Amino acid sequence: MASTFIDIHGKVKFIHAVKLNKYNRWSVTIYPTPESVKLLRELKAEGLKNEFQRDDGGDYMSFHRDPEKVFLDKVRRFECPVVKDKDGKVIDGHTIGWGSDVTVRLEYYKSTPKSRYKYAACRWDSLVVHELVPFIPEVQVVDKPQPEEVKPW
Repeated sequence: MASTFIDIHGKVKFIHAVKLNKYNRWSVTIYPTPESVKLLRELKAEGLKNEFQRDDGGDYMSFHRDPEKVFLDKVRRFECPVVKDKDGKVIDGHTIGWGSDVTVRLEYYKSTPKSRYKYAACRWDSLVVHELVPFIPEVQVVDKPQPEEVKPW
C-alpha cells in the first residue's frame, strides 16, 4: 500500500533532528494539540503501535526515523528529517528548544489487505517550526529531566 503523509501539530520535546539518539535513530517527542490527538487515536484504531504516554506536561507520543531499514532483503537508506521554519526556509535542527510550536510530518503506511503480516506504522519525515523556543543546553539536557514542564495546548 502506498504511504500517505500526516501532519501532527503540538509542542516538541526531546528532539534529535540532526544527530542520532542513543538508539541510533532520529527522534522527536510531541505533545499534540487536541485535534492531533484525535487523529492519532484514529490511526491507533487502524493498528498504529506508537503509544501515548503522560508526564507533568500532558499526553505525548514519540516518533523516529532510522538511518537505514531493510525491506525485502534490500537496505534502504534515509537522510535526516528536514527541518524548516514557518516560511519554508531550512533551519538548523540543533536550535529547536523544548516547547517550540511545531508540525511533525509523518509518513504513514500499513500492510496491504493480502499481506501475511498486518501492521500500521509512521516514520518521521520532516518538521516545521512555527514558534521557536531557543535550545538551552544547560537546561534541556536529554539525560536529565527538564526543571520546568512543557505547557501543552
